[in-house]
This record gives sequence, structure tokens and C-alpha cells, in this order.
Amino acid sequence: MFDFLFPTEPFGGQTLRLVAQAQQGGGDLFDIARTCREIKPGDKQSWEKGWLDLAQRTEARAREALAAGRKVTARDYFFHANQYYRMSDVFLTYQENDRKAERFRKAQECFRAGAGLHTPAIEVISVRCGSENYEGYFCHPDLPKSGKWPAIFFLGGADAYAEEIYFAAKLMTERGLAVLLVDTPGRGSSIYLKNIGTRPDYEVPGKACLDYLISRPEVDADRIALIGISMAGYYAPRVAAFDKRIKALIAWSGCYSILDDLYDFCHHLQPTVQRLLGGVSHEEARKRLKDFTMAGIAQNITCPTLITHGDKDTLMSVEGAKRLFSEIGAKDKTLRIYNDEDGAGRVHCSHDYWAHNVPYMLDWLEERL
Repeated sequence: MFDFLFPTEPFGGQTLRLVAQAQQGGGDLFDIARTCREIKPGDKQSWEKGWLDLAQRTEARAREALAAGRKVTARDYFFHANQYYRMSDVFLTYQENDRKAERFRKAQECFRAGAGLHTPAIEVISVRCGSENYEGYFCHPDLPKSGKWPAIFFLGGADAYAEEIYFAAKLMTERGLAVLLVDTPGRGSSIYLKNIGTRPDYEVPGKACLDYLISRPEVDADRIALIGISMAGYYAPRVAAFDKRIKALIAWSGCYSILDDLYDFCHHLQPTVQRLLGGVSHEEARKRLKDFTMAGIAQNITCPTLITHGDKDTLMSVEGAKRLFSEIGAKDKTLRIYNDEDGAGRVHCSHDYWAHNVPYMLDWLEERL
């Protein structure tokens, strides 16, 4: 059985990511452990079958509970099944895109079934950007204070789609914050079902999403924050550099150049990035990624900014986070780098440090909103 609590390889790292989200209702730790016990280390077919079997069993439990009128039980099982379907496609390649799309549809179907049973409301929404249409969710806050709601536009990274990152957004809604989750270019339904690849000028889809968020009558346009996790540690700062409606920015891992800090830095992520670009070759990916940079742009970020990053992150270089921080123009800016003394630092996005990193980020944010 591979180690997912202190991982040293991709199977363990991907499972640890799920375990972090399971703490917020995105799965069950013991179901996860039992499944990992049956998966042959390094065997991608075994991985796919293990998670797919668990997803199908869990979805069946959800539907049985729903038929019996046990809505809370059904909701929880639907949310778990969503995540297990996602896990089954993690290591599928661009050449297996039909299977990836099929798994995404099942994951989305289960999430939406759970969302329909959830209180407070999780609305299915769409955002128009030119000729493109992005799917997503508007998550109502728990026990909001009187008046208009402060809100967060929360962006996922390379392979993180809206239905997954909800299990981090849940920690935000619990603090009375509304949260917008959108499958922007290169992510989720946009890439799986519509073949909308990622793009360097993320300020364009970012503006469309912020326009939507501010159009909501419940939202306080003067208290809008932006959070980007993983590869969105590039996307979110790029949006903030061009849109002054953002009052606070958090890069949950910072990225100055996707080519230098991610693609060339972590070779096993290269097939994923090639897929996000539309299934291009290695040479074409390196050519296109030269435009995915904050050079000459970072100084335009003037809102309060926080970057958190692990000093031994093996997926995104900490040097990119440092360079991004050094060039940001905001007077109020903080760089928090975790290390072994913190008990963290090695796992991407500090998934093994959620109980400490997420409250730190949200406390920082509350002080500024």
C-alpha cells in the first residue's frame, strides 16, 4: 500500500489532496484507506478501477438514501461520489479524453445532486465571456450578517474543477462569505466538455466572472476578494493586476512564470499542462507558455496580497512565489513560506497543513474585508 499521509510519489500526493478535502465532506478517510489498500502502487489501471468502483458503490448508496427520503445522508454520499469519480480520471491522458469526459459528467452529476439537497443554497450558474460560456456555482454564506454579503471569487488550478474546490470554499461560506466557483478556461467543464483551453490573459475571463459576481444584488461590490490555488497562483494575480474591484488577493501557492515555476520545474505535470493547452506537443507547450508570466505585470497589483507556499514544494517552485512577491506593487503584502519546522513545506498547496494554513489565510482576509 502506498503512503498517502507522507507521500513520496504521485499516487500518494493525489490521495493526500483528497484526504484534506475529506475533512470538509469531500470523502471518507476510511473508505479512502480501504481503496488505497487494494490499489497496486504505480499501476494506473488498478488506480482507475479502485476509485471507479468506490464511486459507483457510493453513488448507489446516495440514490438508495434519496429514494428512502434520507436527504442528508444522500447529500453526503453524492458529494463523496463526486470526488471518487474525479479521482478515477486523475491519471488518464489526453488520448483518453473520452473517458475523462465521461468521469467528469458523473462527478458533476453527483455534485449537483448533492448541491440540490444542501443548505445554504449552492446555485448552478453560468458566466458569459465573449463567445464562451463557463459553468459554475454561487455558494450562499452560512448565517450571513445583515446587509450585503462580502464575497470571494475562488479560482482552481490546473486540474481542479469547481466541484472539487467547493470543499475548500465550504470553509469560506462558514465564515459568512459568499463564494463564486467557475470553470474558467482550461478547467473542469470548460476543458472536459467544451475544449476551451487555458490562456495567458486570464484577466479576460476573470473580468467576466467578476462582472457576474458584482451583478448579484446580495453581494457587496466594495468587499470582493480573489483567491487562486495551485496553478491559479498565476491566474489570480494576473486578474488582480488588471481589475481594481478586487479588494484583497490570496495566492494559495504563488507562481510568477508557469513555464519556469511549474512546467520545467515538475516534469510529471507536463502532460497535464499540454492537455490544458488543447493537447499540444512538448515543444508547442514550451512555446505557448512563454506568455504565461507576470513579468511587467505584477507591479500593477495594488490591493492587499497574501502568498502562502511550501519551501520544498515539488510541484511549483518556491522561487516563483518569492519573485512574484518581490514585484507586487501593493504596500500591504505578506509572503508566508512553510517549512519543516512548521510541520509542512513539502506538500503542494499545504494540503497536509489545512487546519493551520486555511484559518491563517481567512483570518488575514477577514481583517481586510
